[in-house]
Amino acid sequence: MTADPVAATTAYEDWLATRIPVVREDLELKHRELAADPLRFLRGTYYLWLERVAELVPALLDGQQVPAVGDLHVQNFGTWRDHRGVRRWGVNDLDELAWAPPALDLLRLAVSAVLSPQVPISPKQICRLLLAAWSTAKPGRAVDLSDPDAGHLRALVPKRADTDRYYGKLREGAPADPSILPPAVLKAVTVADPTWHHRQAGTGSLGHPRLVAVGKDIAREVKVVGPPTALYVQVGVQPDDLLYGRVLTAVRGPDPMRRIDGWQLRALAPDVERITIESLRPRAVEVVLTSMARAAANVHGVIPHHLHDARQYVGTLPPSWLHDATRQLTADTKSRYDEYVAHPLNQ
Repeated sequence: MTADPVAATTAYEDWLATRIPVVREDLELKHRELAADPLRFLRGTYYLWLERVAELVPALLDGQQVPAVGDLHVQNFGTWRDHRGVRRWGVNDLDELAWAPPALDLLRLAVSAVLSPQVPISPKQICRLLLAAWSTAKPGRAVDLSDPDAGHLRALVPKRADTDRYYGKLREGAPADPSILPPAVLKAVTVADPTWHHRQAGTGSLGHPRLVAVGKDIAREVKVVGPPTALYVQVGVQPDDLLYGRVLTAVRGPDPMRRIDGWQLRALAPDVERITIESLRPRAVEVVLTSMARAAANVHGVIPHHLHDARQYVGTLPPSWLHDATRQLTADTKSRYDEYVAHPLNQ
């Protein structure tokens, strides 16, 4: 393993290409995204993040493991409809779900908040908010946005996108051939008379084949899941295929959102929105970060006694552990980002 971000990215993508049919054009877009700003660099380099955590703060890899998001960050939360049509908010990307100490999720969430532009509260305050909310949260289902107690979040959800414009944008993707899909995946895409298109989205998963079926007022995305990054960077994080369904059930995750024959199916809709912390007032940022920490605890607490034991271990760490580790990893991420941007391949 290497701290050189270009070499690390090349090595990871070479490994990934031995596991799935990567989309080279999307990888080129990913490389441009990584050079855009430190937050996008963090989002797209989970393989490097695991290496740097093991190098710089190895004590955070100890303690009780829980179901952990892994590549958690402030843009990894959003709204969805569950199987009963309830609109919820919480962690909406579980691609790297694995057994890991929850401190890793808290650290990555804190670093991503510090790296976000125009956030009007200090890194120390960010860490204090996240740790306090996570330590006291009672795990359960994702937030029901119709609940009277959810008014603080409901007020921050962006206005719903125009329906025709939303689906029209999806149809702008290059035509795709659905015959590449396994029969079971194609059968699960319950869209009448769809048009099929290639889709580019996210940062870390760019390069994975991704198609979208678009109907009149419905859309379904299918994406090759690919191998867990923790299989590549082996630092004690333990992938487990059974966690995905267990966590989705516990938090009342999006419907449909399931894995079939190596592909992930999910709904796309104009009311699937993300609350971003950029440019919010200080009090609103505090509300969102507190809710994010509680949402992470919902995932961590799928097995309550594991979360209890993990909290006990976190309680033995120095009081300033999260702020200290956040300062280290934020500085390291910025340094790796600068090195990536300065590389001749990115000029």
